[in-house]
Amino acid sequence: MSHDRPVTATARVSQAASSAALARAAGLAALLVLGLMIVARGLTPSPGGVLAFVHLVDLVFHEAGHVIFGLLGRFPGVLGGSLNQVLIPAICTGHFLWHGQRAAAAVALFWTGESITDVAIYVADGRDMALPLLAEGLVHDWNWILSELSLRNHAPALGRAVFAVGVIVLAGAVALLAADLLRTLGRPTSPRVLSSNEPSGDRKMR
Repeated sequence: MSHDRPVTATARVSQAASSAALARAAGLAALLVLGLMIVARGLTPSPGGVLAFVHLVDLVFHEAGHVIFGLLGRFPGVLGGSLNQVLIPAICTGHFLWHGQRAAAAVALFWTGESITDVAIYVADGRDMALPLLAEGLVHDWNWILSELSLRNHAPALGRAVFAVGVIVLAGAVALLAADLLRTLGRPTSPRVLSSNEPSGDRKMR
């Protein structure tokens, strides 16, 4: 019976390592696919599908940002929508990194990059205002912001610049998850087993 325990422990460690690696590999594949979809979409809003669903999630935090930052004044309130939808996933990324949860941090960082590209679409539309708003008569955030800054005619170029930043963040997220996958694959798959005949003093020294 004493010889069965090390084998069982080894099997459990190996199974846990395999499951962790498999989960990270699947997550990495998903991020790569979504990343390519985002890059292919560019500054054109998604008519449907998973990116349209993610946009709706971003929109919840966007609208909450108007309320939260609106307490600071008109300009922070208008800017706060776009700021908040990027800030929330960025805070989540920091939280996971602080606690050493690299895979979760990579997913949150990817969400941050996606949200930045979502904002980029809005920025690029600041001059032409072709995007539909939630309701009639609402202020187009980036038309108002860029008009206040005398940058409205530069909206398309600014949108492309913001989109490029988002893509860089997306690439960083993919790289972080890939690095975590490699780290998981490099973990030892078997615990060190001490012989029952080994002196207890030697066990403590080692």
